Amino acid sequence: MELIAKSLISALLVGAMGLVIYVQYNGLKAAKERADHAEQVTRDRDDTLKALMQAATRNKQAAAKLEASRDSIAATLTERENLIESLLHDDPTIRTWADTPLPDAVARLREHPAITGADAYHQRLSSSDPLPTAGDGTQD
Repeated sequence: MELIAKSLISALLVGAMGLVIYVQYNGLKAAKERADHAEQVTRDRDDTLKALMQAATRNKQAAAKLEASRDSIAATLTERENLIESLLHDDPTIRTWADTPLPDAVARLREHPAITGADAYHQRLSSSDPLPTAGDGTQD
């Protein structure tokens, strides 16, 4: 009987040890899965940050390029405005031509409310105010 009791106790100890090892193995496996998931999340975040940093760099370069283009266009505009002003002051023929009022038909083409944005521009294009027909008999 002692042998059976010792065998039973030994079997219970082995079973308990097996259960402890199984629980620890499952806990370790779950911890490893959580660590792997955390590493993947970290890699994904790093990739996202890298992509955002690259996009920010491209945006800064594009903004600098646009600023340089704007400056160049502004300089060209100023240069042309100065040329027009000097021609108006220096050449009486050009001054006389510039002071001549536009014909009424041409002046009406320029009459429209100020366009203050894309919606206003679209509204202006969509409006049903057609241009006058060429040669409609009115001379201005």
